[in-house]
Amino acid sequence: MLRLKVPTTHLLVLALLTVAGCANLGAVRDFAATSAKMTGYKDVTERYITSADRQLEDLPPQERHDGTRKVLLELKDTTAKQKDTLFKLHAATTGYMAALAGLAGKDAYSISGEIGKVSGAIVASEALGINTTHVQAYSNIVQKVADWAMAARQAKDVKRIVQQNGEDMDKLLEAMEFATEGYGRVLKQEATASAGLAEDRAFVWNEKMPGDTNSFTAERREVLAALLRKTSAAEKAAQADALKAHKAAASGLREVRQAHRKMVDNIDRLNAKDVQALLRKAASDLKSIREEIADL
Repeated sequence: MLRLKVPTTHLLVLALLTVAGCANLGAVRDFAATSAKMTGYKDVTERYITSADRQLEDLPPQERHDGTRKVLLELKDTTAKQKDTLFKLHAATTGYMAALAGLAGKDAYSISGEIGKVSGAIVASEALGINTTHVQAYSNIVQKVADWAMAARQAKDVKRIVQQNGEDMDKLLEAMEFATEGYGRVLKQEATASAGLAEDRAFVWNEKMPGDTNSFTAERREVLAALLRKTSAAEKAAQADALKAHKAAASGLREVRQAHRKMVDNIDRLNAKDVQALLRKAASDLKSIREEIADL
């Protein structure tokens, strides 16, 4: 019987795989790939930046609204200056996560294109009873061993990128959390202002105003009042959805930072079941949050 001796270097590769191989990278990949989409943060940022414009467009021209107009113009100036920074934060963090996901990808270091050359190391031999199935089996084993060797390197690369950039990334995520809190305050103010304007319009419309003509019959007033109610209801629903989207984005961002922090703190034990479970749960939660936003 022919016995094939497995080289010591291959045994070392298998040992490395046990310590730092592909098993841990699946959780890292799923978490990083999902986090790269940052769960609605960009859309909420855009809504925050355009809040002043929406409110100014809706604000009546009367002098009694001049104080509000001044505040909104100041908000518009502020958000215009913040815009570049806010989107750069988004680009940097999602770029980091996308790179990490790619590095931890199952095919990141695949060398399947070279396997044809390796399989030539043995050939079928009728005299020895070595047939094409043996050649293919050899190719399969060489492919796996090569990929395992690369997987050990891959895990080290993931570890290095997180070690080198993890703390800075945490600070960027913290900045985004702070920014998102600010978004919430502005968007809540916008929703309150919108509701107040709707009530004001309804009051003005229902009051008998000087100069009203007989052309405003009770029936016509009711038709216009119904349109006003529907418009107000639609705006109220839009504001409610915006607040829900903000809440979901803030929750997703919190989830990303907490899971990333856990990964940084446990970079030497990515294979640990609790770390993998946390990363997979974070990825699952982020996907659910994104689906909720899509349904708004």
